[in-house]
Amino acid sequence: MSAHEYDFPKTTKKQFILAALGTLFAPLLVLFLVARLFFGIQSGLVDDPVVEQKPEATAAAKSADSEDDADDEAPAAPAADDEKSE
Repeated sequence: MSAHEYDFPKTTKKQFILAALGTLFAPLLVLFLVARLFFGIQSGLVDDPVVEQKPEATAAAKSADSEDDADDEAPAAPAADDEKSE
């Protein structure tokens, strides 16, 4: 006898809805837990406090930057020429 000879009961709408909700439960639970983890980590991070500088310190920092830039523009000694002469 094959299975085609048996008359199987039809699935009701209630059974279908319960099965669909049951299959969606695990993925929705995972999405909820991942979102909760993400927002928990994000809320634990603290922004760096903004420290206001005095105008004198700002001017000193700008002058120090300009001195460093002037040092960077100085021509470097060519090391390749020294190696060729040896």
